[in-house]
Amino acid sequence: MKLGVLVVAGILIVGGATASQAEVNCKFVLKNLSLPGRTVQSVAETMSISEDDVKKCQAEQAEVGDKKGAEATKPEGGAK
Repeated sequence: MKLGVLVVAGILIVGGATASQAEVNCKFVLKNLSLPGRTVQSVAETMSISEDDVKKCQAEQAEVGDKKGAEATKPEGGAK
């Protein structure tokens, strides 16, 4: 009986550790953040992820936006 409980507990611990290392879908996180009244905390609670993961997605989005902005300001072709 005790062995069975220990085996089940071990499986749950390993399963939880694997789930927490799963990749966060930043597209979905950012879509949720864009909704009115949504905060980092509320999105994290809704998606069962940490607030740090939500902030990482925001930082990645900001980096992508900065790169796109820099590319848009570059003149195309050479000056004649």
